[in-house]
Amino acid sequence: MDEVITSAPAKAILFGEHAVNRGQVAIAASVGLRIKCHIRRGGYFYHLQSKGHARTFTRDEVIALGRQVDEWRAAGDYAAIRQLAARDYFAPAQYIIAHAMRSIPALEDGLDIAFASEIPRSGGLGSGGAAHAALARALYHFAAGEADLSPGAQNQAQIGAWAYLGDVIAHGGIASALDTQTSLLGGVIRYSTEAWGERIPVAPGLQLVIGDTGVRGQTSEVNSRVREWLAGDPTRMRYFEMIGALSEAAQKGLEQGDWRLLGKLMNLNQLALEKIGVSCPELERLIDAAIGAGAPGAKLSGSGGGGIMIALATDETREAIVQALHQAGAYAVYAPEIAVQGAQVEAMS
Repeated sequence: MDEVITSAPAKAILFGEHAVNRGQVAIAASVGLRIKCHIRRGGYFYHLQSKGHARTFTRDEVIALGRQVDEWRAAGDYAAIRQLAARDYFAPAQYIIAHAMRSIPALEDGLDIAFASEIPRSGGLGSGGAAHAALARALYHFAAGEADLSPGAQNQAQIGAWAYLGDVIAHGGIASALDTQTSLLGGVIRYSTEAWGERIPVAPGLQLVIGDTGVRGQTSEVNSRVREWLAGDPTRMRYFEMIGALSEAAQKGLEQGDWRLLGKLMNLNQLALEKIGVSCPELERLIDAAIGAGAPGAKLSGSGGGGIMIALATDETREAIVQALHQAGAYAVYAPEIAVQGAQVEAMS
């Protein structure tokens, strides 16, 4: 195999931000914005390109980074991982490649890897997770070829494990696989640390309008603040448990198409996230505007501190919500298809 192109979708967390890292269930949906990963055979070096970024690494440098991060994770040195992510844009991709290399000798020969994305970066739509999912799937098919276009459960689990490693770096050493599994599997998934993502049935008609605040917060920094907040008073764990209960209850609304119930649960989830301290005035202004325009519910989606909010919509309210978000000062507004296909092979030769 000389060339593979894969793609993976964005994601929106419907329920469970921050609680999922504390043993609770989360619900997420794939979103119809995609990132492509193009891999070609590249000799000894690894050339990585993404919009505005380009770097070249040797095989030894990639292997050394993989070993160093493994040591930091074993020691719980998350500060070192956050510093690495801050100074090296391609550290997540290198860490994925380093681990994939251990089981696929063909990857040791070097690769040209290029990303092209329509997902906004650092906005809560999982651009990093989608990139990691697309890269992991591309690495697998680069070695497996056309003979394995539909990986079995064991190989799909391997792809998921590689993709997750990218988010470990990007999220500062501690991450769930929620983002990457949603991008890999597609549809709407239920996720917990005990079960790494399973697709759940959803009634026709699930629609979201997504409002981007334009405020960008680092996921690793927000996660660190939440860890410190909880450590300051362990009884605050009750807020994360409440979010987990809302996630469980949301499955009924999704399966039955009870959008009114789902909206009420989203509103309660938002109140809990405000209490945890990951909301912000820009998010709350857009949330209020969406509900005022007829959305049954709205909440932040992702790590918070800025980024995006999501509003539940119907055919009758969708356009009014879009207009209300623009009028409320949204940096960007999206109304894409929801529960789209997960990571897939676009081309190979």
